[in-house]
Amino acid sequence: MGAALLAASCSDGGETPDGGNGGSGGADAGSINITIDGGAPPAGTVRIAVPAYYQPGAAWNRLIAAAPTVGMIVFNPASGPGTTTDPAYTDAIGRAQAAGIIVLGYVATSYGARPEADVTTDINRYYDLYSPDGIYFAEGPMDADCTALEEMYHRMAGAVRARSADAYLAVGTRFCPTYIVFFDMMVQFARNWTEYQNEYAPPSWMPANSPQRFIHFIHSVPEADAGKAMSLAISNGAGWVYVTDGTDPNPWAELPPYFDAELAAVK
Repeated sequence: MGAALLAASCSDGGETPDGGNGGSGGADAGSINITIDGGAPPAGTVRIAVPAYYQPGAAWNRLIAAAPTVGMIVFNPASGPGTTTDPAYTDAIGRAQAAGIIVLGYVATSYGARPEADVTTDINRYYDLYSPDGIYFAEGPMDADCTALEEMYHRMAGAVRARSADAYLAVGTRFCPTYIVFFDMMVQFARNWTEYQNEYAPPSWMPANSPQRFIHFIHSVPEADAGKAMSLAISNGAGWVYVTDGTDPNPWAELPPYFDAELAAVK
């Protein structure tokens, strides 16, 4: 089958940025074209997952209003859960969950180097403070460490299941095929556009027809390349995608100016 083309053209709704807390609005969002070799994926098999590493406010409101196209939010109050409940997060998380959005707490694992006890503390604090739908274990194992770290990651996954048997579990790695057995989702990529084009290739072990289990976050994507980046992520087997023009050190600090076009293209 030839390439399928999905086009979106829209303007940003103009919500006022929330004091630098993730807002992006007011400018013409232009258009984004998604072209997929082999035909368009079935409706509903591609959704947007957003690492929303900013305080709740206007940008969170936009994400919640965009459900079900936005189907997942990763939140990160204080490079982890922090130590006290923030009422703004409690409110936003509750509204997101009511809209059917999966909300995951961010826990850094430092490629397996972070002490397991610290990771477990973060897990329990997320559940004590915010009652998320699950946990995203960021910075997961590299290729040479899959076997050596598997037992530890299995225990950490179990610590989440102990708090909620129905929890969603995501891990940041593309190198460890056996981990897909005890994690629901893998964030296979969360780096910049240049690296994605030049260095990423779908692992040979990826199960066929399971896009809902794979997430690609791509940053430093100029608007002119947004459609290309989204198309490539979908062609690479990701059922959850998000691209942004944000750059290091925190590319996930706000929504991109083309977010509404991104949303419309996926929808």
